[in-house]
Amino acid sequence: MARTYYPPRTFDDDLAGLVSLYKSKKWSFSGVDLAQLQSDVTAQRTERTQHDQLQAEFEHVHSSFGQAQEQRYQRFSAALNAARGAFRNDKAVTASLNRFTRSARRAAKAKAAAKTAKGA
Repeated sequence: MARTYYPPRTFDDDLAGLVSLYKSKKWSFSGVDLAQLQSDVTAQRTERTQHDQLQAEFEHVHSSFGQAQEQRYQRFSAALNAARGAFRNDKAVTASLNRFTRSARRAAKAKAAAKTAKGA
């Protein structure tokens, strides 16, 4: 599958500037449709505005979700630690709570692998 090419952020202005230059110089070349380019400028500006609005909305929702998730995790962690503390001498309950462990981080694994490689 081909990857989508995304031109630089200045593309909107570059496209509009080129169209303006074509119009002011009254340039005409075979294979270059000035009317299509003018339509492209309008479509680019409209779609860029929609894209930026959706991206801003995503950023807001993503941030709100992250903050809410952090609060839920804090409550989860407090409840888990309370149960672990209350039942620290009960092996059956401790065993059932052991499944709620934080998964190992990749960075920690990479450091451990690097230490092992240096020691070898």
